[in-house]
Amino acid sequence: MFEWVSLYNFAIIGLALQFGGMAFFAFIFSPMIFKFLTSDGASKFLRRLFPAYYRLSAAISIFPALMLIPVQSYHIEVGTLLAVAAIFLFVARILVPLSNAARDSDNIKKFKIIHRFSVIIYMLQMTAILIILIRLIN
Repeated sequence: MFEWVSLYNFAIIGLALQFGGMAFFAFIFSPMIFKFLTSDGASKFLRRLFPAYYRLSAAISIFPALMLIPVQSYHIEVGTLLAVAAIFLFVARILVPLSNAARDSDNIKKFKIIHRFSVIIYMLQMTAILIILIRLIN
């Protein structure tokens, strides 16, 4: 009855949830915030949300990596997931404060550069998670 229960399958479930959550946040949740709140209200809300979101995403990225460690043949996947987690923490600790500082000082050009860089990083992380998920499913 519970033949499907394994660390490998939990890793797949974790990756699917991570990818789905990231896609939902990027393509549905964030745009809706700007649709239903004023620009200033949306910015204030996201300022408070992003650090926690990135830290949680780092933790969620570590979960599938831990599930794959005992399997012993997924070194690249484990390393990539740990790198994704580290990058989430980098964004939370470095890029978010830099972005906020640029916004506070009305340096819109610097803000846009940092924002664009963080979006590129996020899309690369999503791509890495999707590739790992596909590799594990096949």
